[in-house]
Amino acid sequence: MSESSKEEQTSTCQDGTLDFWVQRWQQNKIGFHRTVVSYLFEKHMIPKLTAAQEQLCVLFTLCGKTLDMIAVLEAGHRVIGIEGCQSGVEAFFQENNIKYEIEKDETNKCQTYKGTECPLTIYVTDFFTFNKPLPPIDYIWDRGGLVAINPSTREQYRDRLIRIMAPERTQLFVVAINYTDLTYTGPPFVVNDDNVQTLFGSTCSCELVEAHDETEEYNSRVVSRIDFMEERLHLIVQKQT
Repeated sequence: MSESSKEEQTSTCQDGTLDFWVQRWQQNKIGFHRTVVSYLFEKHMIPKLTAAQEQLCVLFTLCGKTLDMIAVLEAGHRVIGIEGCQSGVEAFFQENNIKYEIEKDETNKCQTYKGTECPLTIYVTDFFTFNKPLPPIDYIWDRGGLVAINPSTREQYRDRLIRIMAPERTQLFVVAINYTDLTYTGPPFVVNDDNVQTLFGSTCSCELVEAHDETEEYNSRVVSRIDFMEERLHLIVQKQT
């Protein structure tokens, strides 16, 4: 998606369903997409990837066409993405000149886009029904996933994430959003520290890694300015049993 024009944010709460986001992609209303690698990813993930002595596998949930995936590939590691909007996935491959092939699975309503010259696989499907076998995942990067879905489906979303995680191996990074402007109802929806703890705390340890003021950056992409917006990066790891 292009960020060439600012996206208008209304005070009416949108539902955050897959149909809603497909429509946003079709209408090119993708102010959430960044044309650079995200700050928190560059600061906290890139050092882990460059220091690794073996190839790692990073999963991006509701990945869109984030350039964070390119950063992983450039560091020599494997990327897996899951995205419900086909147009976003096709844009990612085309805009980054990545050759690919497509495998269709009509039974599971899933299309698999595979890079033919790089370790990249993106599944176009509904995350809530995704059931493809995955290799062991070292890191899950969830930016624009948990904060984008309808809040009523967060527990289902969490269950899907935990099902993917390999005990004592997978580290889940969730970029949560916090703001105090009551006229702004999302998406992105507020996911505060208590929400994260309530969702994951019974089975996982939750650590706040960094809180980053996003107000200026966010306001550069929307028409209606917000008083304050903060990204809060959480590291979530399954507890040992």
